[in-house]
Amino acid sequence: MGSVTRAHTGQTLQRRAEVTDRVLGAVEDLLGTGERFTELPVQRIAERSGMSRTNFYQYFPNKSQVLIQVAEIASKEFFAAPTSWFADDASLDAGVSGVQRAIAEMIAEFRKHWPLMRALGEAAAYDTEVAEFWFGRIHEFIDFAADRVARWQTQGRVDAVVTAESVAAVTWMVERSIAQHIISADSDVSDDDRVVAALSRTIWLTITAGPD
Repeated sequence: MGSVTRAHTGQTLQRRAEVTDRVLGAVEDLLGTGERFTELPVQRIAERSGMSRTNFYQYFPNKSQVLIQVAEIASKEFFAAPTSWFADDASLDAGVSGVQRAIAEMIAEFRKHWPLMRALGEAAAYDTEVAEFWFGRIHEFIDFAADRVARWQTQGRVDAVVTAESVAAVTWMVERSIAQHIISADSDVSDDDRVVAALSRTIWLTITAGPD
């Protein structure tokens, strides 16, 4: 009986993942046309996803959950590179160039999902459920990064002047800077390198409290 239950659970999780991925594509397609998430009715999202409204609600009880569940994928990709940077003790040996690679990947992932990321930021300003998800995701990263900085401090590799507040400040700076850079009307991919350089240098100086 146990193996049957596990198989059924596995199929259910796989089905949910497939549905979420399909809805992610549908939402990004619709937002990519210039529509705002607040103006998108559930019926249109369901139809674009190839689902009936009734079936759609079995997976997404409300529009907030639509945004949260599809944004979970994009947010993981957005934070993947900086998480890897902080997770690797060798990152400090790579200098500012290692930070540049991480920021470049963050910008690339934001561009990949920019309509969804824009909707996430906008909805978080007025939707408590979405704000709890997005801000919670950012604070989760901050806590992880701060713990890694504390580890480097015990190793004598980072000065004690670098605090958890330092990590939080630089994290919010990066998130807001990338969002404003890409979402702005005159945003151009050719400007990405300058943004990468500026953010990376600031991050390096903040975290290491020293030259590269």
